[in-house]
Amino acid sequence: MVSATEIYKSNLDAVSLGVLTGDFRLIVQHIGVPILLSTGSREVVVSSVEEMEILISEYRQQLVSKGLVDYRRTCLWAEFQPNLPDMIVGAHRTEIVSADGFIVSPYQCRLVLMRIDGQWKAIWEQAHVAETDVEFLAPDIARAQQQAHAALNARLRTQQDRSEG
Repeated sequence: MVSATEIYKSNLDAVSLGVLTGDFRLIVQHIGVPILLSTGSREVVVSSVEEMEILISEYRQQLVSKGLVDYRRTCLWAEFQPNLPDMIVGAHRTEIVSADGFIVSPYQCRLVLMRIDGQWKAIWEQAHVAETDVEFLAPDIARAQQQAHAALNARLRTQQDRSEG
């Protein structure tokens, strides 16, 4: 039986290679849609392959403009979830490297993988990195979703106030 760590590492390696080489098809084979991506300051649900392509393209272009020569993600730990054999949770360290050193300070991420149609795919990732260091999430998509959430919450509060009053 393949271990959770081996599956997790395989997913990390494939997506890292896709980011480094610009192979979007390789990335999409290992990332589920929808996926929830977050940093300390921003959160976005990528709900289509088209959104994923925009996000990955913008992210990669940013790194290439800063001299990207290597993109490494190292598994720190991974484990199957009890009673959920199709789910793995884990953590990894991300290093984004240019010829001059790190583009951003190495940072840790948490990731959830789920087996979907026989393929292990990331469905949730939280990066512990400041958006000022690297723009991990497409700002236009994140801003639009934040505005939609704010409008929905305002409407729900208004409806709740009416029902209580």
